[in-house]
Amino acid sequence: MNFAGGDDEKTAMTTTPTTTQFPSSSSSELPGVVGGGGSGALVVNRRRQEGNPVLKYVRNVRYEWGDIGPDFECGPTFGVVYLSFKYHKQHPEYVYTRINGKAENRYRNKVLLGYCNMEEPRHVLRELNMICFREAWTLVVVYTVEEAAEYIELFKTTQKKEITIKKKAIDDGGDSSMSDERRRNRETAIGFLTAARSITKTDADRLLYHFGTLQEISTASETAISACPGVGPIKAKNLHSFLHTIVSANDQ
Repeated sequence: MNFAGGDDEKTAMTTTPTTTQFPSSSSSELPGVVGGGGSGALVVNRRRQEGNPVLKYVRNVRYEWGDIGPDFECGPTFGVVYLSFKYHKQHPEYVYTRINGKAENRYRNKVLLGYCNMEEPRHVLRELNMICFREAWTLVVVYTVEEAAEYIELFKTTQKKEITIKKKAIDDGGDSSMSDERRRNRETAIGFLTAARSITKTDADRLLYHFGTLQEISTASETAISACPGVGPIKAKNLHSFLHTIVSANDQ
């Protein structure tokens, strides 16, 4: 077992395999899937993640073991690397070997899932944030292993939704690539969303994928916006306030 964990993970690593607990789903008992992604289940890197307590809380999606680059493959275009803050402080070079790996970088959506298990995480958080910014990864920070599992499940279900939206566009007879008009409309929507404080183009793009239209985003609750991968509560609050300020101004 070789996952990048902290105190909770150390306990799991010293536990014998016969006592390690996993979800009672039949999928966790299936043999590893080389390459992953074939059955539509969440694919977990067995070599790195066997024994990770996060897996005990992955209950709402099926998972299978697989020979993959990242720690979790949430779909053909979505890879997740898991890292605890304590482990990063002890092994600062580890994150570079992971997010610069060829196998980890073949995904369009690349998330570093950081488990904050330190009392003073500011320096580690700043460092990981800068690393992810430079390497074009998205940093998502969680504070419990249960929350980490929830995000992994969310990434998986969101990936399914994105694929469904794209497939529907093709089934309706349209070209899979955007028309010039649709592209211009999307660029306009992204420009509008990024006018909100702290919302980046990447955030805007993911929000449009998550909700489908600008109208859906503008009517969404702050909680619903924060559930979009990579956004979080602070950006959600800023965007929700911005959108409702615009609406209020138009009503006057």
